[in-house]
Amino acid sequence: MIKIGTPFVFDDGQFAYLKASVKISEDTARAYMSLPSRIKNVHWRLYEDYPPAIWDREDEGLWFAVPMAYKEYLCPERSDAFVAAMLWYAMITGSDIACEAPVSTKMAFGIQYHLVPALMKEEQGYAHPIRLVADTTDKPYRNIGAVGTGMSCGVDSMYTLDVYSRADVPPKYKLTHLTYFNMGAIFHPDRETRKVYSMIEFYEITDKMSEEKLRNAGQVAEKSGLPLLYVKSNLDSDYYRGAYGDTGVYRNCACVLAVAGLFGRYYCSSGGSNYFELNLGKGSELYESLLCSALSTESTEFILSDYATRLEKMQTLVFDNLSKQYLDVCYRFHNCGECDKCLRTLVTLDVMGSLDVFSEVFDIEKYKANRKEAFFWLLRMKDKVGDDAIHAKLVYDFAMRRGFQIPAESIKEYEKYQNQRKYRKIRKAISNIFIKFRS
Repeated sequence: MIKIGTPFVFDDGQFAYLKASVKISEDTARAYMSLPSRIKNVHWRLYEDYPPAIWDREDEGLWFAVPMAYKEYLCPERSDAFVAAMLWYAMITGSDIACEAPVSTKMAFGIQYHLVPALMKEEQGYAHPIRLVADTTDKPYRNIGAVGTGMSCGVDSMYTLDVYSRADVPPKYKLTHLTYFNMGAIFHPDRETRKVYSMIEFYEITDKMSEEKLRNAGQVAEKSGLPLLYVKSNLDSDYYRGAYGDTGVYRNCACVLAVAGLFGRYYCSSGGSNYFELNLGKGSELYESLLCSALSTESTEFILSDYATRLEKMQTLVFDNLSKQYLDVCYRFHNCGECDKCLRTLVTLDVMGSLDVFSEVFDIEKYKANRKEAFFWLLRMKDKVGDDAIHAKLVYDFAMRRGFQIPAESIKEYEKYQNQRKYRKIRKAISNIFIKFRS
């Protein structure tokens, strides 16, 4: 069971906080701690002190913090933000959620009759169906009708800004605000070395990266003439400790619902995957249209921004001046040119013949010296599954249609890689036969 107390607001003079106690039962916490053995491709950080010591303190609880200027928009009358935040935790452990404060009727209905029935199936890896135990209210929550979207300065968010700030967008749907959420998304440990970071190291790096990306988002907001709302939370550090890919849409919606007095509509920038999948360990962006519907309330509507692929988005952004100056796709710092996100963007631009268009934000000469490795990455990635693989396949097919010449060195390296994979599979099959024969 997960019990959410009555939300309340306080401030420290610099930030205003919306907070509620979150009590997680021992069996639920243990179920969550067992997840790393079930979900392989997630960077969990449960190895130090989980459950965190904060859970035993009187002042424990989940909080969302905004600058003082936005204090009046925080929503202590509803449990909506806290339910959205803890919902995946509850579903993955099979735990009911009980709330002291009411939940918006539309959101409660979306969760119980749409989201839970769609996800909570044994073949998809989730636990048994859960219940939301709370009073509900269909009275619209007062807000000023702002229209927002997140600004990470990545491809998806820059595309959303470009589309919904155009002059022909109806006034009720035109962007009025940008947001930057510090929710644990920003730092992804090196996928090759699998280095293990201490909690202190991890969040020191996260805070440093967030400061850089917040400055970048602030410059985009200033150039576009829109205010930027910054929201931070302890949801990752004190509760999830990882699984951002599985929970990203939930976290973003929670931040928006925390300031329900501000937003009437909010665009969730599409991940560009353009397909639907619900299995355990798959990213929340793969069913983001369902989440946008299920987590909307009578007052705040979540809208999926588009159904364009990232290739299509890049074909638009080559004409966007803000993107040429501020596009920031990196898992690390300063568009490093080496992480998966940088590689997929640079290879796309290369195939499009648009590398020099983004010379202000990428080290193009460094990339050109590394083209062999970059296209080897593309060739390998297109054979895999997941978000990056979908994009890689689209880019590869686009390159083939255009008659683009992939570097010969990359093709040779890929063929060698394929032969090694086949050899390993044959060895494994022979080994399995031998083991079966001996038994």
